[in-house]
Amino acid sequence: MANRGDGAKKLAAEYFRQLSEAGETEVYLPPGDVRSLRGERTSRSASPAGPAPESSAAATASPADAPRADSTMKTPDTAAAPSASTAAPSAPDIPEPEIISAKFAFSSKATTSDMFAKSAGLETCTTLEEVEARAVVCQNCELAGGRTNVVFGAGNPNARLLFVGEAPGRDEDIQGVPFVGRSGQLLNKILEAAGIERDDVYIANIIKCRPPGNRTPFTNEIEACIPYLGRQVALIDPRVICTLGLPATQTLLGIRGSMGSLRGKIYVEGNVKVIPTYHPAAALRDPKYKRPIWDDIQLIKREYEKA
Repeated sequence: MANRGDGAKKLAAEYFRQLSEAGETEVYLPPGDVRSLRGERTSRSASPAGPAPESSAAATASPADAPRADSTMKTPDTAAAPSASTAAPSAPDIPEPEIISAKFAFSSKATTSDMFAKSAGLETCTTLEEVEARAVVCQNCELAGGRTNVVFGAGNPNARLLFVGEAPGRDEDIQGVPFVGRSGQLLNKILEAAGIERDDVYIANIIKCRPPGNRTPFTNEIEACIPYLGRQVALIDPRVICTLGLPATQTLLGIRGSMGSLRGKIYVEGNVKVIPTYHPAAALRDPKYKRPIWDDIQLIKREYEKA
């Protein structure tokens, strides 16, 4: 009989492989998870919601750029969104960011795919409602078998500002609406503090169905689902796109790199600007990400107001 830990180790190996492909070199693991991967027993009495104890294993594994903490799905269920006052520190003068000419892509492997190109037969859809009708019956990947709802997107169909995250979490899968969980609550507070109305923007994900166990979406799943986002972008026609977290950033830009190296810049193609930032879940796990997120939101607001 196979060791019960073998399955977990295989999943971990696949997860680390994806991180490596994404350009990340470090990852944070709570001490309990480190012990599990080593095959050590963990105490059943330990509270999973409690703060992680200090240990050398945790310290050496903590990331410089919070890899994979930038996912709605990675936020601990017991975490609570900070108050608006803590989510919105005062903003310094916004430095002039580096402007980079980009070729927006559906995936890092499809660097020649124009983000607004027709694909998957969706070019016949002339409204978001038509695209959503296709998405809710989609069977293009295995995620269709485990979803409660397709989380298509929500907001102003004529928005000039579009937020793109990674994938639905538990709350989103239940309600069928993006960013309604703890990360979504924090995003709402950030937008409110910045003077941006959520009803004025549009919010979507690169994946429309929740991956099982909240795992990172596989490349084939992203490739199967990304045409829906491409058609959303074409129909909404935003002027500014904010990518929330590394998977969304790398997918839309079609380039590799850590979140820290990609943020703080404006990527431009035609009349569209992409401005990356950390996922709100990163700030829920580590307060040090509040400041860079807030700085990025100030830059996004400035460009949004220009539009």
